[in-house]
Amino acid sequence: MSGRGQSWSDCDEDVREYVLRAAELVDGWVYVHGSLAMGCFNRAKSDVDLLIVVPNALTATERERIARAFAGTAATRPVPGDFEMSVLTAEQAATHAHPRPFEVHYSAAWTDAILRGDVDYSGPRADPDLAAHITVVRKRGVAVSGPPPEEVFAPVPYADYLSAVLEDLHDVMAGESLLKSPCYGVLNACRVLAMSPGTVLSKEEVAVWAREHLPAEHQAVV
Repeated sequence: MSGRGQSWSDCDEDVREYVLRAAELVDGWVYVHGSLAMGCFNRAKSDVDLLIVVPNALTATERERIARAFAGTAATRPVPGDFEMSVLTAEQAATHAHPRPFEVHYSAAWTDAILRGDVDYSGPRADPDLAAHITVVRKRGVAVSGPPPEEVFAPVPYADYLSAVLEDLHDVMAGESLLKSPCYGVLNACRVLAMSPGTVLSKEEVAVWAREHLPAEHQAVV
């Protein structure tokens, strides 16, 4: 049933195979977070969120190989949503910093640039969004391979998690982004309102929270 909210434990077989094939592209531990970990993956629009942990730092050649391998999966993915994936070393995963250093990042926004060869893989890189991704994977994530995520990823201070979520909200409210992705924007705004230390909610869960807590004039939008 494609319309149901899915989790890693009960997802459609083609989605599972898609993730497992991607896991073979990198020699490391693979963790699912986001909607597929929290039981609200929607085939029609959800991305597949992954964090991958490798033992040691990668060379520029290795980074490019991994990025190109993920970009190459875009044409044959079984769902409209693409991977959003970051590779970290074990040390980067275990050491908190904000923004958090990483080795490789892939998402749909990077596919064309990666395939054109327009991405620089040399030098250090860091991503403030990882504060949110790591908070989610520690609290709600699933290990496809490797130890439990809370044993691999250092805790993220709430202030840094909040900062990452607010920056994402600012991006989705800028320009015409909200008009292009109203579901994502509205539910991210609800997520910010519902946030508290120690709590990690899915977009579906914050929609329920919003229906119970927001004023009546906002209910139709939610």
